Amino acid sequence: MAPGVAALAWPVLDRSRRYTGAVAGPGPVLGTGLAWRLACVGGLLPALSAIEGRVPMQPLTFFINPAARKVSTLALAPKIEAWSKDASIDVALVSPSLEDLPETLATCLDQGRIPVAVGGDGTVHQLVQRLPEQSLFATLPMGSGNDFASAVGWATNFDEALKQLSTARPVALDAISVEQGGERVFLTLSIAGWGFACEVNIQANASNVPGPLQYPVGVYQALARGGTRPVRLTFDNGDVVEGWFWTVLPCNTSTAGGGMKFSPHADPQDGTMEVLALGDVSTLGLTALLGRVYFGRHLSHPQVHLWTCQSVTLEPLDEAEGAWSPVQAEGDVYPGAASTTFRSIPGGLRTLVPATSSLA
Repeated sequence: MAPGVAALAWPVLDRSRRYTGAVAGPGPVLGTGLAWRLACVGGLLPALSAIEGRVPMQPLTFFINPAARKVSTLALAPKIEAWSKDASIDVALVSPSLEDLPETLATCLDQGRIPVAVGGDGTVHQLVQRLPEQSLFATLPMGSGNDFASAVGWATNFDEALKQLSTARPVALDAISVEQGGERVFLTLSIAGWGFACEVNIQANASNVPGPLQYPVGVYQALARGGTRPVRLTFDNGDVVEGWFWTVLPCNTSTAGGGMKFSPHADPQDGTMEVLALGDVSTLGLTALLGRVYFGRHLSHPQVHLWTCQSVTLEPLDEAEGAWSPVQAEGDVYPGAASTTFRSIPGGLRTLVPATSSLA
C-alpha cells in the first residue's frame, strides 16, 4: 500500500438482484435503468497521485449498450468492479435506453465524470451526438463493429482494453459534420457513406447473422439491389466532379465495415478528410474489388477515386424530390437530401486513447 493511503473496505456487488436506482456504496444514483454505483475511491482521489506516480483520472461512467450483441452487463460488471479497485478509479455503470440517454449523459457530465461507451461503433456514435462540444469521452470495443475504437488504438479484447484505460491519455481528433439545409444532422467519428455503402449497412443491421459476418452478408444482399447513380460532388476549393458512382465515402479514419481499409492513410488529426468514390464498375468487378479493400489495395484501381479536402457537398442528380438516398455513419442511417455537405471539424472530438496509440 502506498504511503498515506488508508485501507478501504471495498463494496461487494450484489448480483442476486437487478438495480433500478439502488446504490452499492456511497454517492448519488447516476442515470436510469440497470445501474450500479461502484464507489469508495472518490474520497481518495486527491491522494492518488502518490500511487505509482500516476496522475489520478476523473471518475468514469460506463455506458453499456444493452442491445449490443457482445455485451452482457452482468458479465462485465464484476470485471469493471475489479479493474476500478486495482486502478483506484471511481466508476459507475449505467445501461440507459436510447430515450433516457440524454438525461443520463447530462447527469454524468454534471458530476464531472467521463462517459465511456461500451458497445460498438453505433454505441459511441449515439453517445457523441448528445455530447456538448469538446466534452471528453472514451469507448471500449464490445459491439459487432468496433472500427472507431480500433482506429484509435484500443485492443479488441475487453480485458486488455480495460488495462489500457488505466493509463489512457486525452487527445483531440477531427470529426466530420454532416449537414443538410444549413443544419448539422450528425457527427461522424470514422467514415460516413452514401449509396452502396449505406445500403450495405441497412442490410447488415437487418441481418440475424453473427456480428463479424453481418457486413459481408450485407454486401451481397446490397449487390442485388444496388448500382451506380449520377452524383455531383462540389469541393471546398471550388472543384466540381460529376459522374456515376456506386458509393461516396467521406473518411475521417481509415476503416469501417469490420476492418475494411477504405482510406488507409486517413489521419483524424490533420484537419482534413479523404473522400473515396467508386465509379462505374460491373457487379462482378465490385465483388472482386471488395476483397482488396480489406488490405487497402484498392486505390490503384482506375475507377477508385480519392480526394483530400476540408468539405464536400454531394447532390444526387436523378432522384425524385423527397425520395433521396439515405446517408450513414458508424452503422446508423439517416434520411438523405437534395444536398448533403460533409465538413471536417479540426479537433472536434476529445477522447481518451491508449498511451501506446500513435495518436497519443
